[in-house]
Amino acid sequence: MVKNVGTNFRKPTIYTAEEFSELMNTNFDSAFHLCQLAHPLLKASEQGSIVFISSMASLVSLGTGSPYAARKAAINHLTKNLACEWAKDNIRINCVARGTTRTPIVEHRL
Repeated sequence: MVKNVGTNFRKPTIYTAEEFSELMNTNFDSAFHLCQLAHPLLKASEQGSIVFISSMASLVSLGTGSPYAARKAAINHLTKNLACEWAKDNIRINCVARGTTRTPIVEHRL
């Protein structure tokens, strides 16, 4: 299973309660609840695997906004904890903290 959903509001870290909740629900809550639903199926497969897509913003400040970065960091920690907890069920859990790399081709397109 690959959990690759997320959203962000690219603006200073002054969010409405609705924006904050949308970020939490989309970037973290959905991952948590999807894992709960998928666990019985992954366990039954005897070789389940979950891959979360995080962000380099979870590790370093990229100017993407503190709430976004905090939620992606929460995904990193959910990955670590579930990997330990569900290893006994033969479920592997990994996380990819993606980012961008500036190359001459990317520079040309900007």
